[in-house]
Amino acid sequence: MRIGICGAGTVAQGVVQILRDQSGLMSRLNPDPIEVVALASRRNLNLPVFEGIPFIDDVFALAEREDIDVLVELIGGTDDAFTLVKAALANGKSVVTANKALLAHHGAALFQIAREHEVSLLFEAAVCGGIPIIKALNESFVGNQVKGIAGIINGTTNFILTKMAQQGQNGAFDAVLAEAQHLGYAEADPTFDVGGMDAAHKLAIMASLAFEEPLQLDAIYVEGIESITSDDHEWAERLGFSIKHLGIALADDGGIEMRVHPALVPNGSQLASIQDVTNAVNVLADPLGEILLTGAGAGAGPTGSSVVSDLFDLAAGCARKPPPALMSVTSTRAAKSIEHTISGWMVRVDVPDESGAMSEVASVLAEYGLSIDQIQQRDTAGGMATVALILDPVREDQLRSALLNLEGRSNVAGTRAIRVFDSRAVG
Repeated sequence: MRIGICGAGTVAQGVVQILRDQSGLMSRLNPDPIEVVALASRRNLNLPVFEGIPFIDDVFALAEREDIDVLVELIGGTDDAFTLVKAALANGKSVVTANKALLAHHGAALFQIAREHEVSLLFEAAVCGGIPIIKALNESFVGNQVKGIAGIINGTTNFILTKMAQQGQNGAFDAVLAEAQHLGYAEADPTFDVGGMDAAHKLAIMASLAFEEPLQLDAIYVEGIESITSDDHEWAERLGFSIKHLGIALADDGGIEMRVHPALVPNGSQLASIQDVTNAVNVLADPLGEILLTGAGAGAGPTGSSVVSDLFDLAAGCARKPPPALMSVTSTRAAKSIEHTISGWMVRVDVPDESGAMSEVASVLAEYGLSIDQIQQRDTAGGMATVALILDPVREDQLRSALLNLEGRSNVAGTRAIRVFDSRAVG
């Protein structure tokens, strides 16, 4: 099988290195080994790993070449990548991609083209690097009804939140982000990671496969970690939680909810133990139950391994056709708005340290049907006190109405609210 690789970055280097190192892989493919016949990139990095591979600077040319059976798209972005992949599929070439943004925005059109030309579009590497979550959802859960997915699906945000928690009051967001950038865990422009869009792209793909619904990126509620503070981490720890940035997708007869946001996760749970740049995806299915997949979410080795896995399937003749949901544009279940989702909450209220202040807060919460599971108080400067509460799961619009009421009261100096992940739902 003859392949052309578009892109010469970290993942491309990993793919070529694996193909060269894993001699056993080729022997298992005999008599149809994988041969890299061309590398296309706008920059010739002249790296030793690419030695002996013909180089061209026109990535689009690979989509036209007759001596290439499979195109590996590793250039990233959406516009050029869409043009490239569309052309390759239309020319009868299968495509392997690691581009989650491309699929989240243009997947339906591309999978339709792949079906029309009877070729494959494989994308294991697009979601969570080396974790085989796509194959699991496509194959391992056949015979199951997936109820929910919850995961730490962006290594950059997990690294930042881990370090902030470890460094306590010295763990300011900006300082830890700079550390992540220095170590290569965050881009120079980290907006897609810390703002949550990278996780939303991945969640859109997983939810479509899990629930057999179209890709619905626009229906995902997205919230990043930029507003998380060292005080948030300190209060979470005092109350028995860790803060994680989660992608959550749940489905029932009433609809589908998809959301990306920071949340308190109970210490002792599986997700709370996931540290640094590691990713983890927890899937709840019936009748299988609960399963956790965890591993490196990015990098030359993990992501390159997933690309090679897809290439092996193509070479071995066992690649599957695109799932129908990925080609569809018509939903069978409505997406729920964030206001109608249910979460527990950590709420902090700043009030005067005097008699009656806390009872007024409790009265307002009760008025809106909010039940308190935990409560702690700490005196602060200037005769004030911070009251931290863990609230039982409640609809978001109820919580927001209660906070609006509290913030309008003369003896409330401020409020802060962060969702609490309900581990009974998924993991």
